[in-house]
Amino acid sequence: MQIEISGIPVFINKKKIKNLHLYVKPPSGRVEVSAPLLMNVKAIENFVRINLGWVKKQQLKFEGQPHIAERKYITGEIYYIWGKQYLLQFENSKKRFFKIDGNRIILGMKITASIKQREKYVRKEYRKILISQLVRLVPKWEEKTGFYCASYKTKYMTTRWGTCNAKARRIWINLQMAEKPLECLEYIILHELVHLKIPNHGSDFKEEMNKNMPDWRERKKLLNSIISDRI
Repeated sequence: MQIEISGIPVFINKKKIKNLHLYVKPPSGRVEVSAPLLMNVKAIENFVRINLGWVKKQQLKFEGQPHIAERKYITGEIYYIWGKQYLLQFENSKKRFFKIDGNRIILGMKITASIKQREKYVRKEYRKILISQLVRLVPKWEEKTGFYCASYKTKYMTTRWGTCNAKARRIWINLQMAEKPLECLEYIILHELVHLKIPNHGSDFKEEMNKNMPDWRERKKLLNSIISDRI
């Protein structure tokens, strides 16, 4: 459900919870509210209006970040893998390839390939990179926490670093996490695994995070402070 308050879109998620929770999420500053199942929209709207000053303050932080230019997947663009910067070198090639060579990413495709075709191929390669770490790190954190997922998948998301379906015991990791340092990826994996047991961000959630990753707040801060171009 979506409502608009003072020109700001607010997305409402009804859940089996007791209290309202308000979020301004990176990287776009999307406003979300988690609300009890039986709470009416008017009560939710009043809650957001009371906290409107805080919402706008948080959104200004995201607006103050450098503008992310549209990708063209051409020589000279900067890309990131696990927090390290790489310079893209495009080569005209009948055979597609994506190769890391020192501090360069060499992308081989036909020169006539459209931006959409280049984007699709690069994201496919980033998915391979991300999965190569998920197959190692998800079992590590499952064993450490005792929280096991039925499956984990990746998808490109613009408002969340990760999400989960507790009923299906499935977690999703944002494809863009392949750009971030590995300690940030581990934070998101743990975050979603804990949500399989605890749906909110209350004291029980924080207790589990503290127990399994004492520096999770620093990792979260690092993740949300890193600015890089979107793949």
